[in-house]
Amino acid sequence: MKKLADIPDKNPFKVPDNYFEDVNRKIISAAMSTEKEVKTVSLYSRFRTTLLIAASVAAFILISYSLVKILAPDKKISQVSEVLNEISPDSIINDIDISSLEENAASLEMSGESSGVSKKDIIDYLMLDNIEVTDIYAQL
Repeated sequence: MKKLADIPDKNPFKVPDNYFEDVNRKIISAAMSTEKEVKTVSLYSRFRTTLLIAASVAAFILISYSLVKILAPDKKISQVSEVLNEISPDSIINDIDISSLEENAASLEMSGESSGVSKKDIIDYLMLDNIEVTDIYAQL
């Protein structure tokens, strides 16, 4: 190791002339000269990601709803067709009660309501079913 006696007594570092008088002025002028740039951020840029997410969710809901409406069978139509498939034409004909038909016809005659069918039309219809003319006139 070097001996202490070999190191010079002189300070090797120097301060420039008028350094302490000029340092404050230089610092203040440097701070004043840098202007801060104010950035204005548009509303669209600020909420861009939020708007994109909301638009994506709305599009997904709209497409899903449309597909469900198009591809899903209509429940009302299927229920009606199921009921119609269960009913046979023979059961409808067998359920007709002759006495109730006669009562309805009698009530129409008493009330004076006209069904829009003339006696001549009735006679012609019954003649096609091979019913005796005397029986027809007896009923009318």
